[in-house]
Amino acid sequence: MKTTYKLTSEGRKGAATATYENGLLIGFEIDFNPPLNNPKTAWIFGALPTNAERIEDFNSLKGFGLEVTKEAPANEKLALFCRVYEKHKSIKYKVTASDAGKIKQINPTEEQLHAYFRSENFLFKGKQSIANLVKYWNEFRADLAGQGSSKFPNEWDSKILQKLSPQDTINYYTHLRSLGLKAIKTEAGQVVGFR
Repeated sequence: MKTTYKLTSEGRKGAATATYENGLLIGFEIDFNPPLNNPKTAWIFGALPTNAERIEDFNSLKGFGLEVTKEAPANEKLALFCRVYEKHKSIKYKVTASDAGKIKQINPTEEQLHAYFRSENFLFKGKQSIANLVKYWNEFRADLAGQGSSKFPNEWDSKILQKLSPQDTINYYTHLRSLGLKAIKTEAGQVVGFR
């Protein structure tokens, strides 16, 4: 049986993954952007256990700003999503062929899934599916952390757009849509407001 552990770092995109099969290390991949410096890389390799029973050795990496989480196999994530879906919707979730591939991208907990199904956020309410959860995973986590409404105003403000990066502009529009507002667009498709 394969087990994967994921190492993430504050302030970096990407992750490192350690894969174990029958308790033995069979693969290790580092994909951080920006890359780790030499001391951090050396520390990871020094702490990397070859036997899964010694996975607690990874705890020493927390001092370097690295967090270690166990990745559930896609079929376990699917089963968890289906159980929570059925509990909230009283019907079984129909799994699509692409769901297994999509859910590999995230690692939701049962508590997060219950919060997802109870959310009043416009992005999620009545649209619960694996595709929707994966698509709005970052927005959902920000919503859980209470950061969704604090960064941007709750109404349209054209002056704020001059200060936003292109990605923040998208996040601002997403925030406004999450409040139930609809975009007002020109014939060319340019957003000129929300109501």
